Amino acid sequence: MKLKRYIALLGLLLMLGIIAQFVINESKTIEAKIEEQILKKDNTFKELVHFDIRNDKIYSFYKNRIYDNLDGLGMGIIEEDRKMITHILGGIPIYSNTGFTYGTGESKEINEFIIYGTITNPEITKIEVNGSDCDIIRAKDFDLWYYFADDSSSRISILAKDKNGKVILEEVL
Repeated sequence: MKLKRYIALLGLLLMLGIIAQFVINESKTIEAKIEEQILKKDNTFKELVHFDIRNDKIYSFYKNRIYDNLDGLGMGIIEEDRKMITHILGGIPIYSNTGFTYGTGESKEINEFIIYGTITNPEITKIEVNGSDCDIIRAKDFDLWYYFADDSSSRISILAKDKNGKVILEEVL
């Protein structure tokens, strides 16, 4: 009889533990969930810079360490479902001699191709990829820009412009 009570009590405690874990997990901020997922895949993660949610995917940009301990900008996609599968698509340097960096992140597995980079040159105020304006986000010590491309097989033209529209840098991929 006592054994049945202990088993029942143990079962109740187990259920309460599961419920408490679910409540704690659901109460985390989206930023905390993103950081947790990225850290599972990229141990060079330093801090989340920006995220964008589109089509049940979280596109995350974060500071990390690359190469010889240089500051980098990592890029990852988290599939927003119960499993929260994370795909790390690359990393690029934040700083360069021109004050402009770019890179590509591609995943054939989830059919994604993103062009992204940083701006530290104060003259650059606008980025165009194939004639379309890019999103530019102000971070602490640099600007982040990104563009969602249809595919990686076509020619890609990147223009970095000043506030008057003058082309400062041009890159072709």
